[in-house]
Amino acid sequence: MGMKKFLFVDDDAGFLATIAELFAEMGRESWEIFTAENHAQALDILQKERVEVVVLDIGMPVLDGFQFLRLVVRAHPGQQVVMLTGQASDERRQASLENGAALLLEKPVTAEGYNTIFSALDALAGANRQTGFRGMMRQVGLQEVLQMECLGRKSSILEIFTQKTRGRIYIREGTIVHADSGALQGETALYGLLALQDGEFNLHPFTEPPRRTIQGSWEFLLMEAARLTDEGTQFFKAAPATAQPFEGATTEPVAATIPDAATFTWKRAEPAAAPPPPVVIDEVRIEEILLCSGSGEVLYELQCTALDDRLRLLEQVEQQATQLSSLAPLGRFDRMEILIGDGRVVCQVQPDRRLFVRSARSNAEIA
Repeated sequence: MGMKKFLFVDDDAGFLATIAELFAEMGRESWEIFTAENHAQALDILQKERVEVVVLDIGMPVLDGFQFLRLVVRAHPGQQVVMLTGQASDERRQASLENGAALLLEKPVTAEGYNTIFSALDALAGANRQTGFRGMMRQVGLQEVLQMECLGRKSSILEIFTQKTRGRIYIREGTIVHADSGALQGETALYGLLALQDGEFNLHPFTEPPRRTIQGSWEFLLMEAARLTDEGTQFFKAAPATAQPFEGATTEPVAATIPDAATFTWKRAEPAAAPPPPVVIDEVRIEEILLCSGSGEVLYELQCTALDDRLRLLEQVEQQATQLSSLAPLGRFDRMEILIGDGRVVCQVQPDRRLFVRSARSNAEIA
């Protein structure tokens, strides 16, 4: 069966030391225990380890337990989370379950209390052991799943299926290398899958794809997918294709036939009298990335030399978004794009995260 892995998150170092020592002994070498005294440590562990259960204290500083719970549930779909509190109540239990926790338990103060928590966590970890996991796109977006898989430099296959569409996205060590859906492959399949609004997905262990069809950084691919979706680009038409069962999948096929593939007609070009002139294209590169929690805690940054300035900008965008949303009933403002010379800046603000991305374009010639 292997070791059951648990992550305990609490700002009380003494409590963590007690839990780690006691539960390791009670687990009789079947438990592997990780501890974190703050959110940054917890996120770092979750990026490196696949744990069965995260045990999270509600009374944490910076982000309270419920805020961090929402972040964990969105960043790691399918992750089992148990909330701990010194003051259990019906309101806290309801809030825990509504935000995605499996259980709310009261912090132990007696030997019997520790035994109760150990038994509950051991049973929950045993029930959660399976290959891959299933998530619903209504609860978490595919872009967020891909983002966290790539940020954690993980290797996996993300299988997506709806009543009409089935496809797979291959991630190798944090890089998107291939996607397929029916007759479509490469970036066309990737963008089409990311445009889906409703369905289910599974994460499976990585196996090599038939060939690599996608190049470039995952940051640019996700930005381009978001742009195409915003513009209403539709990739999947009505031509039928037969669904192929995914080897090793843990879920039943949703349909035997799925109309998900676009039909393309290719025609061999006649030899030209003279070679065509070179075509100038725009090459996009990601210059800077900053990902924060909803309260401004830095979760990830890439080449962000002016960190404080970027944090202030995201804070101002959040404040202005709140003001704009209150002026007219037009929904929540959550995205701002700024064109800057040879590139652009994208700022996105959500209740549980803030994102800053700066990209640049350079001209290149192809024959």
